[in-house]
Formats: sequence, C-alpha cells, structure tokens
Amino acid sequence: MAKSVVLVLNDGGHLHDDAEHFLRRKGYKVVTDPDEFGDAFARDDRKIILIAYQDLLQGVESYSKLVIDFSLEHSPHYRIVLCLSKDIGKASELCLNQTVDNYFIVKPSYDMHRLALVLKQADDAVVHAEQRMALAYIGEELLEHKKVLDRFIYNNVDKGVECQADTVESFSSLLNELTDLIAGQSGRNITIDHQRVAEQTRQLSDRKLKQISDWAETVKEEYNEISRLNIPAAAKDKKNIALIDSNAQNVLPVQQIISDCGYNLIMFKSAKEALPAMICQNPDLVLLDYEISDLSALKVLAYMQKFNQLADIPVILLTGHRDKEIISNCLKAGARDFIIKPADKDVYQEKIDKFFPEKHQG
Repeated sequence: MAKSVVLVLNDGGHLHDDAEHFLRRKGYKVVTDPDEFGDAFARDDRKIILIAYQDLLQGVESYSKLVIDFSLEHSPHYRIVLCLSKDIGKASELCLNQTVDNYFIVKPSYDMHRLALVLKQADDAVVHAEQRMALAYIGEELLEHKKVLDRFIYNNVDKGVECQADTVESFSSLLNELTDLIAGQSGRNITIDHQRVAEQTRQLSDRKLKQISDWAETVKEEYNEISRLNIPAAAKDKKNIALIDSNAQNVLPVQQIISDCGYNLIMFKSAKEALPAMICQNPDLVLLDYEISDLSALKVLAYMQKFNQLADIPVILLTGHRDKEIISNCLKAGARDFIIKPADKDVYQEKIDKFFPEKHQG
C-alpha cells in the first residue's frame, strides 16, 4: 500500500530533525513548508496532518485555518497532535471531541517504533475513509438507477409491461454487491439480509409489472436506453476488454481492432456507467481514454485502486497527448501501460497480448 504524504504544522518546538528523516526513510513524503501545502493538497496522495505545536490550542487554530484555506471538510485526512507528557489530558480531550484523531507523546527522544505504528494506523484510517466515500458515490448512482426504474415502471404499467427476469436479477445483484462492500469496508459489523434485499427488489417488479403482454420482448432494450447502469454481457469463451470512452467516433475503429485481435469488447460511454458495472462484471483488461467527459482518468484510476474487485485489473491508457507528465501521472496512479492515439492493430495487439501470455501457449 502506498504511503501517505505527511504535512507538518510546526512551530519549531516538537519536530526533531531525526523524526523527519525517519519518516522519509519509511517512505512518507514530508512537507514542512506552508508554501508547499497547496501543491501537496492538489495531489491525489492520502494525507496525514501532524500538528507539532508546543501550545496545543495554537496548533489546533493553525489546523482550523488550514481546513478553511484548502476546503478540507470533505477531503479524507488524519490528524495527529504531538504533545508533552504534561499535556496528555488536553490531547485526549481533543481526540474525544474529534478535533484531532490521535496524539503522540514527545519525549526527550522520539519512540520511533511507536511513531511508525501511529502512522500505519493513520494510513489505514484514511484508506477506509476514501473507500467509504467511493461506496457512497456508487450508492448514489444506485439510488438514481432505482428512481429511473421506478419512473419507467410507473409510466408503462398501463401497457402491461413485464420486466425481464435477468434485468431484475442484475439490479438485485448490484444491490447485493454494494451491501457486501459496505459490510466489508465499513470498519464495524453491519448485519444485512441480502436475500431480503433481493427478494424485495423482485417483489417490486412483480407487483407493478404483473400484467404481462407481448411488449415484454422489447422491455430490456428500452430499459437499457434509459438506465444509468448498463451491465453488458461478458463473453465466456474470450477475454473481455472494457473500453471507457465518451467519444463515439473513437469507439468503432477500436471495436474492430479488438475484435480482429480475438477479444470481446465491452463498451462504456462514461466512467459513472463503467465503475459500478465493472464491480459486478469484472473485465480482464480496461482501455481507459484520457479525455472521458464525466470523470478524469486519474480519478477513475483512483477509484479502481480502492476496490479489491478492480485493483488488479490491468489498465491501458488511451491518449492523444504525448505530454510525458500526463502519461507519468497516470502510470503512477495505477495504469499499467499506454497507447498514443491513433494507433493501428499491431500496436493494440502488442500492448494487450502481453497481459495474456497464456493466449499464445500451446
């Protein structure tokens, strides 16, 4: 797991030089110059804020100003206050009222092993906070999806529409996947009756769509056109490659190339459509266009790294830019390779095939 960046609010009294060197040796990026805080907060790194003031209240005031200056209210970070033994009571009170998350006692010499443990706990806490935010994002998409389904049912119930069983099951499966993720990542035990969730979803459709008619065969097509969460079918006899590209002109040539290379292409017009769907229907590889319209490529890569179901899926960046910084940032964020557009079949074949060496065995 990548280490966080440690931003130090410091009056020069508590942070020993050897502690800063220790943090750097442990792989943390340490920022002590307030003029560099803006650049640090602009990056996607996880953030730990070390409040190193002899006067604890002055340190908290400095942190509060930082929250306002950089709009940190909704940005996951972890706050550690350094204190002397005589100030443990004040530091504990700051933790209890959630002004800070933890404290570290400064001694004549730092207990480096204890410091490493506190920072490891901070890393884990920020990761869990980011995962909960990502789950909330997908949860909002699911709620929007359910609203669309309800409106669709309401507007067409007079036609005697029957919702196809596989669309209902896909939606139920997606709800179950979300609850599994919440239960697994929330940090506390949540009891969820998955079967009840699925059954209630089926009952909703059965109750409102009982009047079946010959129009049933067209429901799935109409449903997919208005649905914000389209879950395409995956091939069972081929490797499945997801393409996330909002430019329709780019899709057709890539579709033909991928087909000629012997792979099945699953297409998504937006990242918001792709991310929840890929959790349910894991592709073997993702082609991610840098210029997708709804989320930045860096944000998509960040979301994928937060989920066990997606973190190991190789991503190839598609970009028309030759800017080395753009490519470097995406590779650091999790992309495994890149293709400069436009590219011919040989380039795609070479880049993709290296992730599936078993294709050529045998």
